[in-house]
Amino acid sequence: MISSTEKVSKDEILYKELYLIPPKFGRYIVLDTETTGLKKNDHIVELGAHEILDGKLTGSQFHIYIKPRLQMEEIVIKIHQITNDYYKDFYEDIYTNDKQNLINFINWVGDSLIFAHNATFDMNALNLELRYWQLPEFPKKQFRCSMRIFKEIIGRIEPYFDDKFICLEKCCRFFELTSNDKSFHNALFDAFMTGRVICKLFETLDNNSELRAELNYTAEKGVISNKMNLINNKSENETDESGNIHELKSESTSSSGGIDELTEKNREEKINIQLEKGELTIEMINDIFNELN
Repeated sequence: MISSTEKVSKDEILYKELYLIPPKFGRYIVLDTETTGLKKNDHIVELGAHEILDGKLTGSQFHIYIKPRLQMEEIVIKIHQITNDYYKDFYEDIYTNDKQNLINFINWVGDSLIFAHNATFDMNALNLELRYWQLPEFPKKQFRCSMRIFKEIIGRIEPYFDDKFICLEKCCRFFELTSNDKSFHNALFDAFMTGRVICKLFETLDNNSELRAELNYTAEKGVISNKMNLINNKSENETDESGNIHELKSESTSSSGGIDELTEKNREEKINIQLEKGELTIEMINDIFNELN
């Protein structure tokens, strides 16, 4: 059972959904993207995705290139090997248009959860691209992060994996998943290897009853109650005396800003103050939520 004094990080609070372990039985999409760079206006040039069903890769996949709208620097090209003329040379006469391909991707994903390794990057890149084409964005709650879930599961077995960032290659090596390291940073390949890691995580839970008990995990329902669920329940809902659940205003997005944004800003400031003093605990977080609500 998770103690109420177990420590959590700021990342676990701001991106709590990304840590939640879903049930093994279900349909999931594993996504990876390559971009024109890491600056604010950079965008996707390659998108690759694979389907997982009930803990197994199905072989169904989705793969597109998107025409660069910005000149890519040589350092970026060396990473993913996609040049500024790559799309024009090979794909411009094949694809109907980039927007239609993204519509096809949205329809293919549907309401399935989307896994990605270091999902904050791919989530933001994908939604930025959808916003550019004036297409509906995927909500944050639809994403899960293989890196964060790897740390949540494997970190309980191997304390070595307490690093803030654990690259995909390191996760693959832990599970002895063979690959050609030079193939990484190809979106479809990275999505495939991420999918293999996710399947291994489900397998790890299947084979470790103590770990399942510690996480309160079942293959049918996922993680029912862990520290992330405690934060999630506290931050997203409050129950009145009659038992009705109401969404907290501080977690909603106000079109005009105002009190919603101010409350969230105050909450983050409180969290930052606690972080400067050391790691946060569930009890500290509860105090912050109670004070600001």
